[in-house]
Amino acid sequence: MIYHEDKPSGLAFPIIVILIAMVAIVGSLVLSSGHPAAARVWVPVRSAGP
Repeated sequence: MIYHEDKPSGLAFPIIVILIAMVAIVGSLVLSSGHPAAARVWVPVRSAGP
């Protein structure tokens, strides 16, 4: 008799890649929201001439 071994379907690899990508995205959002950057607006200086 021939017995067929159950081979993994290869589903674990894409799930691991997706989880790592999600962790990276969430981590970058947390790091960027933790330090709000002050908005800098450049205002030209007007001369005091006529």
